[in-house]
Amino acid sequence: MPAQPAPDSSAHRSLLEAARAELAEGGHAGVSLRAVARRAGLSHAAPAHFFIDRAGLLTAVATEGFRQLTERLDQAAAASEPSERLAALGRVYVDYGLEHPALVDLMFRRTELHPDDPELQEAQRASIGRLVAAVSATEGGEAGGNENADRWALVSWALVHGLVVLAREGVLSRAADRPDGESADVARELVRFYTAALPRHGG
Repeated sequence: MPAQPAPDSSAHRSLLEAARAELAEGGHAGVSLRAVARRAGLSHAAPAHFFIDRAGLLTAVATEGFRQLTERLDQAAAASEPSERLAALGRVYVDYGLEHPALVDLMFRRTELHPDDPELQEAQRASIGRLVAAVSATEGGEAGGNENADRWALVSWALVHGLVVLAREGVLSRAADRPDGESADVARELVRFYTAALPRHGG
């Protein structure tokens, strides 16, 4: 993949913020370089100075999304006991996914991105790495070893991401026979249920 032009000015930040705004309003399909430049108050040629193409811009947005998510995971980890860390991180993931649905959707849309971009890959690994660390910090017997911690982290990631999708569509509240609008609460409850059921030493 060709190298991305180096970001070097406030125009770069303006384009990223404009792209996130376009993304939030119309999803990834509605993001165009011209629309982003227009929202940022720049010429239609401005994005080409910073991004090799539309996918390059979206890759930068997705990378920033992963970094922001990781920051929130770190904050949750620092504020929780080791035995409660995975549940805390799971709740943060659910909340972030519901707060930024279009962004989280983009973050896993490989066909819309340059998936081999080194910065994107590093940001992705950092996020899953926080889950691996949280699994290892539990008292789980099966989650105690490195290989099993990786596997449990992937299972945990799949679970919380699936909960985000189902909660976003209102499926969880209906399935749990709860009022509309309570899907987020149901998702958080299921995170607690799942983390409490993880294998533990002596269990």
